[in-house]
Parts: sequence; structure tokens; C-alpha cells
Amino acid sequence: MTYEIRLTDTNGYTVPNGVRYQVPADQREATEQELRRLATEDAAQQRALLLNNAKALTGASAQGARAAAYRIRATDYKINAHPAG
Repeated sequence: MTYEIRLTDTNGYTVPNGVRYQVPADQREATEQELRRLATEDAAQQRALLLNNAKALTGASAQGARAAAYRIRATDYKINAHPAG
């Protein structure tokens, strides 16, 4: 059996480069670990983007962007594995 394994962010969107197709069952765990590392990188990039955008904003908009940045956590990302078919 093979799997399609997909990493999704906190909004449910697939992370760029976060899909692995035709993963053999014996490589599923290693692939999921690889995607968890990708989640850490993606979360850091998303936080940096929001914090950078906050610099161009003022008042409540800046506060909202900073608050959104601090809510992004790689541990909130999800890994979905389905039998490939």
C-alpha cells in the first residue's frame, strides 16, 4: 500500500511543497517527520511575513497583524495521510 501525505497549515491550506505522493507504507513515518520539519520552516516564514507587514501598518491593524503572527505554531499544522489510489 502507498499513501499520499499532505501537510496543511492552520487555515487548512496545503503548504507549498507539502505533498508527498506514492509513499510506501514503510516510509510513512519518516515522511511525516520530514513534513513536520517543513511545518516548522513554514510557520517561521508566515510569522516573519506577518510581522514585516505589521511594520507598514498602524494602530489596530498593526496590533492585529502582530497578534496573528504570534498565533502561528508549527504544532497546529496537520498531516493528512490517505491511501494513494
